[in-house]
Amino acid sequence: MKLLDSAHSQILDDFTSQLQSSLQDIVNKVKIESNFCISHPDYKPLKLPDQMVERLHQLPSDMQHKHLTQQLSNFLYGIYYNASLRSVLSSDTDSTSYLLLDQEPENKTFLGVDLEFYEQLHNNNSGTGYFDPDWFVVRQESDGQLAVLKQELTLHIERSRHLQLAEQSAAVGEKVAIKMPQNFVQNGFYMAVGNAGPDDHRDPDGHSGTVRVYFNLTTEGAVAVMANLTRRMNDLFIPFTFKALYNPEDYGRYDSAVLYFQKSNYLTVLPTLEAIYIEERAHFKIEVPLFTKQLAPGIGLAEEPDQKFSTQESFGTNRCQIVANGLLDAWLSGDESSEGRINKILQHFSLLGIDWQRAYLNASSEDIYTPLEV
Repeated sequence: MKLLDSAHSQILDDFTSQLQSSLQDIVNKVKIESNFCISHPDYKPLKLPDQMVERLHQLPSDMQHKHLTQQLSNFLYGIYYNASLRSVLSSDTDSTSYLLLDQEPENKTFLGVDLEFYEQLHNNNSGTGYFDPDWFVVRQESDGQLAVLKQELTLHIERSRHLQLAEQSAAVGEKVAIKMPQNFVQNGFYMAVGNAGPDDHRDPDGHSGTVRVYFNLTTEGAVAVMANLTRRMNDLFIPFTFKALYNPEDYGRYDSAVLYFQKSNYLTVLPTLEAIYIEERAHFKIEVPLFTKQLAPGIGLAEEPDQKFSTQESFGTNRCQIVANGLLDAWLSGDESSEGRINKILQHFSLLGIDWQRAYLNASSEDIYTPLEV
């Protein structure tokens, strides 16, 4: 036990050291230029088209600052958080680097689907679908199908195909659980859903309690882990979703696959993560996304943020937004020294009650996340 505690302490020390190094690099190299341009000596500047810059200059200053912090956040996300922009902004490339302000960083490069690779992911998803509860039967159509309603969404289903045996004689006005597919597509990712359903639980305060485990994989590893993980997680029969990029060209980023489940299930899932890592170790790269806790080389962890700047915000965009807010604050105050910038960043973490040295945790959250014993 002491050996494990010592290893855990060493990982925390390494996390703090790596995070501190990254933050130091940010405050020394990331610069806010005129016309909403973000520059860095190691990369091409992230610019906006001239017409957009002209329109932004016509907005009130607070709106201009909001757009500037989003541009900053996008840059930090793609360069420091998961490396998704490093090849795009490499000084060796010829293209001009524009990123529209209303785009989420996760959306910008996944414009095509590699159908062959998508099929490989799908064929290795062991899920069979799940039953989603609390749908109201509103009517039966002339062809025998049922119209069911939930949260203003109406679907047409077949009794024998979409209802459990005990509910196949359901009448109008009754609640039923309907069969949902084992996958869907989201922002460039193939999403596998567990047989116990997705991880969508929320407490009375609206907080999800979700844990994100990030995998930095090769393309072959994504297929292998899809098969191994969905089989093991479905055997546990706990709610989860597991997503993997469906475009092989995008596997340079550190979060090529992500597993979502409830924090309360971490100790249950831990042996599964350990078994998968041991069996698939050759497919894992080393890096993990910035701000996440490294459980093993190529596996990072973070909690779903419970204080968000926008409803669709991910962990990575949330933490990058905090840093961007600090950089803008320093810029507006006229103190862009390294010390002034780092102090502003740490102040913005503190305002949210987040310990920057354990930025993978929410405010006042207990760190129960022991590393993998591998």
